[in-house]
Amino acid sequence: MTSMAPVDTSTGPPGDAFASLSTRLAAWACTVTYEDIPAHTLAAARSQLISNLAAVRGSLNHPVGRKIIDAFGPPVQSDAGQSAYVLAALATALDFDEVAYSGHVSAGAVNVAIAEAARNGLDGKSLLTTIVAANECAARISAATILSPFFRGQTNTHCHLASAAAARLHARRASLPEWTAGLGLALGILAVPLHHGVMTSDVKALSAAAPVRLALDACDAAAHGLAGPDTILEHPEGLLAYLSAVPLPDAVTSGLGHRWHTDTLTYKRFPGSAYLHAAFDCAERLHRQLGAVDASRVRRIVVHGSLLTWQMEQKVASALDGPRTSVSAASLSVGYGIATLLLTGAFGVEDLTAAAIDDEARWSLTEKMEVEHDMRLSERMAQATSPLGAALRQAGDRAMNWPELVAWGGDDVQRILAGLGTPEETFENATMAIGARVRLELVDGTTVTEECDAFIGSAGAATRRDHRAIVGQKFRAVGGAEDVLSELEGIELLDPSRTAQALRRALHVDRD
Repeated sequence: MTSMAPVDTSTGPPGDAFASLSTRLAAWACTVTYEDIPAHTLAAARSQLISNLAAVRGSLNHPVGRKIIDAFGPPVQSDAGQSAYVLAALATALDFDEVAYSGHVSAGAVNVAIAEAARNGLDGKSLLTTIVAANECAARISAATILSPFFRGQTNTHCHLASAAAARLHARRASLPEWTAGLGLALGILAVPLHHGVMTSDVKALSAAAPVRLALDACDAAAHGLAGPDTILEHPEGLLAYLSAVPLPDAVTSGLGHRWHTDTLTYKRFPGSAYLHAAFDCAERLHRQLGAVDASRVRRIVVHGSLLTWQMEQKVASALDGPRTSVSAASLSVGYGIATLLLTGAFGVEDLTAAAIDDEARWSLTEKMEVEHDMRLSERMAQATSPLGAALRQAGDRAMNWPELVAWGGDDVQRILAGLGTPEETFENATMAIGARVRLELVDGTTVTEECDAFIGSAGAATRRDHRAIVGQKFRAVGGAEDVLSELEGIELLDPSRTAQALRRALHVDRD
């Protein structure tokens, strides 16, 4: 195959070129300021904050969210650690949080920043700076491990550990030694949720919250002198080697200060895995065209998806049990989401309640659904920045050692890799292209098809143009007030007191 250009691993913060990866990353993160961050990156983080607050609000009036509140208290508490724990659980319980290349960075980055805002007197600018710094640390560490088994998703706990630790450390204006110790302590213990538990119960609600709490404890320990390993990332028995078949240590520090992972953010309109949203967009269009579609009108529904969509359905299939299906499994099922959209034209938090999941009409449609892998869609997915393209370009020839890639691509692997080009110098034009095609075959012989190359809200030119409107609608849809949304959209203008007040108002929900 054609060899790709080598990645420049020397780009990074000034200082000792022989320092550990976590020390070099921390040296940059602890000094980054609001003025260092491009305006479009700050705008993306602002929308990330609003989208995350909407996800939290969505869970607050859901039965799972109510149980979280009953167990652990409200999302705004005097104890910042407890507040961050509750916020992280609420934001991720229904898979309604944002994704970036490469991971679910908001669970720690945004929710810890919110929790720390009042205690540390963060104004709006400091809040956004903390979020961006935490995004960058978590996304880079996750990118270094991404060539590993598929479907970690929200259960990629090292992403939550890194984002939460970085957010607390930045909010506290911690010293470089404290940063390095805090990251080392946080990443030294990995909590790993079990697939069976996630699919069949409410384990998912705690899969991000637990590592967030662990990371905050690690920061407190570092602040009082406990030592963390400064080579936790690159050591032969460290995080990268433990998690990844093809570690990418160069991803941790390459392009610091000019390649912003925050620019790769994707914002969800629907709860559920991002791997499913293109198919959801197709189903939404089909409903607009055909009206309510019940099972009696349908002979077969065929969903053509990328490898990620197809494998997700294979993973969740055994956990689907009609009206007895768990909330988590329903949120990860392309069939259940499409059936809901075909019937009602919408798919939101209320569709993941017991009453909605008990609707036999949805399962009658789901039973008529087939999910097929489309190699063309998979190749388009791999060519985009997120979720894999940037990593494959950065890996170059090393990617041939990734078993999942070889199993997927077969004889075409070398051709696929050769066509990806060189690593991106910046993520200003980042894309995500998890597409889908949904074909509806009706009993009267009519066939109707909708195709979506990239879903609404996924990283790309349209989302860079429209993300403010997308997250604004999401916030309104879960009952967010217009005046609160206006404050959040101008949060950089707020002093510490008004910032804390805006966040409290955004999180206030009248419980039914």
